[in-house]
Amino acid sequence: MSAEEPDYDALAGAAASLRQLISHLRKTQAPAELLKEVERETRALAARLAPHDHPGPYAQRRLVLREGIDHDRDTDNPVEFFPYSPIIGPLNPIAPPVHFEVVGREMRAVHTFDAQYNGPPTAVHGGVIALVFDELLGSIGAILDTGGLTGTLKVVYRSITPLGQPIRMRSWVDRVEGVKIFIKGEMHAGEGAHDRLCSEAEGIFIRPKLSVLEDALAKSKGSDPS
Repeated sequence: MSAEEPDYDALAGAAASLRQLISHLRKTQAPAELLKEVERETRALAARLAPHDHPGPYAQRRLVLREGIDHDRDTDNPVEFFPYSPIIGPLNPIAPPVHFEVVGREMRAVHTFDAQYNGPPTAVHGGVIALVFDELLGSIGAILDTGGLTGTLKVVYRSITPLGQPIRMRSWVDRVEGVKIFIKGEMHAGEGAHDRLCSEAEGIFIRPKLSVLEDALAKSKGSDPS
């Protein structure tokens, strides 16, 4: 581990404990005195962490971008490939995290969403569903070496996505047309005869020119790309 990268297990443990805190805060009926105590303690912890912030630029793959763009993918496990993802990353405290798994040429997952992701009564927020779809579709493209940047993402909500119940999801590459990659996905609740389509999505991902990525990286570091 480089000096710039934190210990993986220690950070994953800290992120998991913060998720627990967020979950309890969302559902709490605690008295005001306890909540004020929680505020004092969390502010104190934040103050202790603040001096250790890295200024960036940041990436889903690692805390600090290396020089140049990463070309090599040394794993087919999306969780290992994107450990800082806001959807699947164990190192990101706002991630649920959804556990993606490659099955054949599909990305699959089963996840039970907690109350902090609530939108309509008893259901997952539509914006959260779109966020998960963006990563679900984008990840299978990246794993199959047909990855790109999100161009458009269309989500059709067929029925509510319930909180507290396993939600099954999958994505697959539908076709490739030049620099455009068309990827589809679905989310379902229930099993067997009770299976229900909750939502479906189609994304068009654009494979950018390497020079565009290199230029964006150079600008983010305040350097001259030439």
